[in-house]
Amino acid sequence: MTPARSEFSSVDIEREAGIVICLNDKERFLILRRSPIDDRGGQWTIPGGHIDDDDRSLRHGAARELKEETNLTCSEEDLVYLGEPKPQKHYFLARKWSGEVNAAIPNPESGEIEHDAFRWATVSEIKEIENSEIPIYLLEKALEISKK
Repeated sequence: MTPARSEFSSVDIEREAGIVICLNDKERFLILRRSPIDDRGGQWTIPGGHIDDDDRSLRHGAARELKEETNLTCSEEDLVYLGEPKPQKHYFLARKWSGEVNAAIPNPESGEIEHDAFRWATVSEIKEIENSEIPIYLLEKALEISKK
């Protein structure tokens, strides 16, 4: 079960992040490369970002961030909570989505392009990426869940 906004009464909800792991039918994960405008430029990540004041929940914010960063749409109900590997970073598995991936979408607030590339990669391929902080154990958990 995903924590609801009310469950975060003791933390600053705007500091929370919702991150969506998209796993396709070939057991490949969608990853994005941060563009040079970011202080982590060149780093490969999973789509996601900070929860906004207008978000109804972590799930809602995660689904919104997925749309903003990739052009993929998913419903909140299709997101499975995977865990919080770092404080305030909540990961979800997208069971299904629609749309065509586009990583070069300008941020709706800043107008800047936050990502300059995307790819679908296996866990093995992601493990070999040097410039990444993607939590492998959550990818493996997502694979287990998807097989059930």
